[in-house]
Amino acid sequence: MTTKEGFLLKRLARTKKLFAFLRAVRHELFDDAFQAELETMYRETGAGKSPVPPALMAMAVLLQAYAGASDAEAVELTVVDLRWQLVLDRLGAHEPAFSQGALHDFRARLIRTDMDRRLLERTVEFARAHGGFDPTKLPKDLRVAMDSMPLEGAGRVEDTLNLLGHAARKLVECAAKLAGKPFRQICVSAGIPVLLAPSIKKGLDCEWSDPAQKADALQRLVEQLEALQSWLEQRLPQQIDTPPLQEHLQLLRDLLAQDLEPDPNGPKGRQRIRDGVAPDRRISITDPEMRHGRKSKSKRFNGYKRHLAADLDSRLVLACAVTPANR
Repeated sequence: MTTKEGFLLKRLARTKKLFAFLRAVRHELFDDAFQAELETMYRETGAGKSPVPPALMAMAVLLQAYAGASDAEAVELTVVDLRWQLVLDRLGAHEPAFSQGALHDFRARLIRTDMDRRLLERTVEFARAHGGFDPTKLPKDLRVAMDSMPLEGAGRVEDTLNLLGHAARKLVECAAKLAGKPFRQICVSAGIPVLLAPSIKKGLDCEWSDPAQKADALQRLVEQLEALQSWLEQRLPQQIDTPPLQEHLQLLRDLLAQDLEPDPNGPKGRQRIRDGVAPDRRISITDPEMRHGRKSKSKRFNGYKRHLAADLDSRLVLACAVTPANR
């Protein structure tokens, strides 16, 4: 340990003790075995840029959470904050330890490989081993507190007409690319001119406050969507059974099934918006996992729920999970 490190550790003895603690135990926390686990997140082909050491990035994620810093702030703190430099073993560095993009990508890699969960598990293991928690002396009955809180989703939430229009637009864009033809030409040929308007509702052009006109507009949209599906079956019979066209077509069919039902008061084949909400209803094209949720009987939100489980005696967070808001 250098003289400067000793000086900083002494200054941190009374406040912000986590920095001093992490500096003292960083080699044990990120031992060879755990570093090997982190390295499994990366390919071994040698392609791409050389990654920043994953142990350093994981430590930075811990510091970021402790400081409540944004990605951009975390990058700057590796340069201007001696406490961060102390923990990351970069005292005296004049350049950031990593880029904002690298931090974002590392966090996404953690989540994609479930190593975010392993980092939490490792933290619990280490706290029990080094934080004065003797497992043999813990109560036989584990007292756990569980809580959940809403997380607003980032995807655009759309009503039935816009969902169907959005899905149809993506389907036609995919078909146009596969067929090597302009989007407009596919719309005209497939019988779905509504997609040529700036928006679905503008293309349907009706008085939306009039229930009868609204019902007629929905039926016109359904008929054009059916025409599109028939055109695809005739013109791209092989592609509709393989990705990516298959996925876009299935999405449209799923949305039709979840949001529409036969109109009992109309002629045969007429559809109406479903009475009630379908179970596990999809609400966004751009974020497929988002769902409607409730903060209370009167307050609704769109997105996800964060769930935490904590040991009341040791005060350790034992588990966390993010689920769609309706679960």
